[in-house]
Amino acid sequence: MRALMSVLPGGPETLEWVDLPEPVPLGGEVRISVRAVGLNATDLLMMRDLYQDKAARPYSPGGEVAGVVEALGDNVHDLSVGDRVVAITGSGGLREQIVLPTSSLIRIPGGVSFEEAAVLPIAYASALHAVQDRARLTSGERVLVTGAGAGIGLATVQIATRLGAEVVAACSTSEKVEAALAGGAARGLAYSGTGDQVPDRRELRRLFADAVGEVGADIVVDPVSGPYADPAARTLRTEGRYVLVGFAAGVGPLPNNVVLVKQAKVIGSALGEHLKVRPERLGTLMEQLLDWCVSGVLKPAITAVVPLNQAADGLDMLDRRAITGKVVVQVRN
Repeated sequence: MRALMSVLPGGPETLEWVDLPEPVPLGGEVRISVRAVGLNATDLLMMRDLYQDKAARPYSPGGEVAGVVEALGDNVHDLSVGDRVVAITGSGGLREQIVLPTSSLIRIPGGVSFEEAAVLPIAYASALHAVQDRARLTSGERVLVTGAGAGIGLATVQIATRLGAEVVAACSTSEKVEAALAGGAARGLAYSGTGDQVPDRRELRRLFADAVGEVGADIVVDPVSGPYADPAARTLRTEGRYVLVGFAAGVGPLPNNVVLVKQAKVIGSALGEHLKVRPERLGTLMEQLLDWCVSGVLKPAITAVVPLNQAADGLDMLDRRAITGKVVVQVRN
């Protein structure tokens, strides 16, 4: 069995191919023939030892996996060989086979591809958790989303729109603004100061304020933070909600005076931490997402599908922020 392994801390260039024996499922486990793996920014953070959850090396990156059950361990009665399933694994996905407990698996309905299913458990479930469970979004509210052209940001645009919100998309490039508009955003802005450049704080505040409008945002969903946290939070209307989902641009300071005067709520939204307390919630989130996919209400935004032997290239694309939407590794057809 081939597996792409993180042996040393670092970027995609540090990954190594390893041949491993076929894994054997134990009681309550099944072996999955991996068909597709969704890639996420958390994979890159974990590879560089910058993520809160650590994986003991050597390990395979890839935290969300879709595939086919090919072998059953003892005492497995609710799944059969041939079932199509998807799961959050945290890591371990970039390999041909993986053993997982049955409690972590969700069946994939007909009409949903392995590639589509493989991007739902982290980015899309996190986005749904953020706007539905944490922000308590109601139809008609105005939502500002940072990093709205890719990953969890674009997933948030799609989901918030489908829940009846008016979405303003803040993106690093005009190309990503176009992707967000295609995903349902009402309007967008391309902010300056990407890459190694230092954004101009006053210009950022002006851009964000102009895009959101005088009424302000009811909700900000921020997976980027860094220098964009301040201008995003300043767009909130009185008693608005700022939902922090991630910090792709680093940990950014919030304007405490604005939070105080506007009586805003600052809300953390970390699906992984939530599932440690309520693991059953993933099943209900995924049921809703999969139902939307089957009905055609939701089409996951997948920009690139790369074969397993080019998985490091897929991670590099993600690392360079060279894509809109999601990157999926196709392990087998």
